[in-house]
Amino acid sequence: MKKLSFILLAGLAMSLFSCDNHDDVEEIKPEDQVVLNNDIETVITTEEASESIMEVADYEVDLFSFMESEYTEPTTSTKQGTHNYYGNFAREWQRYKGEKMPDISIEFGEDGRFPMTITIEYDSIELYNNDKIIDGVIKIVMTAAPWTNGAVREITMDLVIDSVEINGTKRIEFTGERGVTKKWEITSDITFTYPDGTELIRVAERTREWIAGLDTKWILDDDKIQITGKVTCVDTEQNEYTKQIDEENPLIRIGTCRLIVQGTVIYSQNGEEFAKFDYGDGECDNIATYTYTTPEGEEVTETVEIGKHKRNKKNGDN
Repeated sequence: MKKLSFILLAGLAMSLFSCDNHDDVEEIKPEDQVVLNNDIETVITTEEASESIMEVADYEVDLFSFMESEYTEPTTSTKQGTHNYYGNFAREWQRYKGEKMPDISIEFGEDGRFPMTITIEYDSIELYNNDKIIDGVIKIVMTAAPWTNGAVREITMDLVIDSVEINGTKRIEFTGERGVTKKWEITSDITFTYPDGTELIRVAERTREWIAGLDTKWILDDDKIQITGKVTCVDTEQNEYTKQIDEENPLIRIGTCRLIVQGTVIYSQNGEEFAKFDYGDGECDNIATYTYTTPEGEEVTETVEIGKHKRNKKNGDN
């Protein structure tokens, strides 16, 4: 099977110089080059579809976590079952279509509020601004209020979003300064399983900062989140690569859009860049571009629709 390599002469060089021990001959190491088992479009569209789905789940986690101060034990006069009681908070955000809301349950710590466990159960819940359907469970265990120095949220996800399974864990620690900055350090290990059987394992280290909108917790229109960091990915075809967010052009999310609207990421393998992905300049649309260099040295820019997962074998593969 052919491999996608940006030094196509590696094999020829090895055959010509295998018996040559001259000191001036530099050994070419294939492991230091970019070798993918699918074309670049396949690698990028699968990762970006997963990124888009992850953003949906992350936003749910933040919304219900940041409402921590509003959660109180329901009384006999207010509760219709705790799920319905806490579910009323979700109506205020106008995030979900129709009357059907997630079921939310809260467990308070024995000696106070914390550790607090928030369990969100979705039964074919449709999101208002993107028509995505969520099923499954998110469980959030909080050691303290989200804005408390050193507060940690441990998240477990067992979800299906638009037929894509999301399973794994995430750890979020508040590293900002209360009243000044709202910043979190995040690590995660999440597996995405697509309907065609494709699996993508994503291990991420990121910094996420809300730079606007947290003072208006009932309004999504002014929410703005900045994201930096990297993700290491391995997929079904054993494509292994890293996606690094450009620190000079970090990713931007806004509350009224289901997609990342701005920023640049660099795809690399063994330290060698093989593509650059541009989310745009702030407009809420699902169109982005990626740029790569062909084996012939030609720079090519392609347009892609975010969320469209493709699996193409390379030319010549069976």
